[in-house]
Amino acid sequence: MRFPVVAALASALAFASPAVAAVPIYPDGGIENPVPYTITAQTNGNIVAYFLNNSGSFTNLLGLLVNGVDRGILGLNNQTSAPGDSLDFGAVNAGDELVFFIDVNDGEFKWYSDKARNVDGVNHVWSVPWSDGDFSVPSGQYMNFEDLEGGGDFNYGDLGFVFTNVRVAPAVPEPATWAMMLTGFGVIGFAMRRRPRTHVSFV
Repeated sequence: MRFPVVAALASALAFASPAVAAVPIYPDGGIENPVPYTITAQTNGNIVAYFLNNSGSFTNLLGLLVNGVDRGILGLNNQTSAPGDSLDFGAVNAGDELVFFIDVNDGEFKWYSDKARNVDGVNHVWSVPWSDGDFSVPSGQYMNFEDLEGGGDFNYGDLGFVFTNVRVAPAVPEPATWAMMLTGFGVIGFAMRRRPRTHVSFV
């Protein structure tokens, strides 16, 4: 008689508790994210950031450049913010170029979502789509920053946010990168052509 009661209680608790999915985890921990991003505004409207998670020990604040101009808004302090806290960066136009950044220890460093802006030449962000519901954070784009110079442990788990009204796409490689890739393909093709062929005869 006890088993049905326990099962009923467990079922009731499962329905009563809100489901919270795990925060996205970077799959290649220890390796720098090789994907640079281009971020643009999806529509005319406001850009809103939601604080999601923090494991960094530095004090970091979030900021935004729109078309290269600093909005002059810093917020979502990682030491005092709770999951679901939000920051409205104001209105933008569809297609505006967006670069998010964290201000580390009151200006000691700034790490940008645009790798080319980082003084250490490292990609400090990793990004994936976010589905709404958890922590009352709506659907958007999840982005996690590494706050250490040189990228630290490259687990992309130091400082996580969700941004709404953004479109994130892998950046187009620079001409020098294209040249290196094409050279590499050429070397591989040449090596394959020079490899001696093995003939098998069935006698």
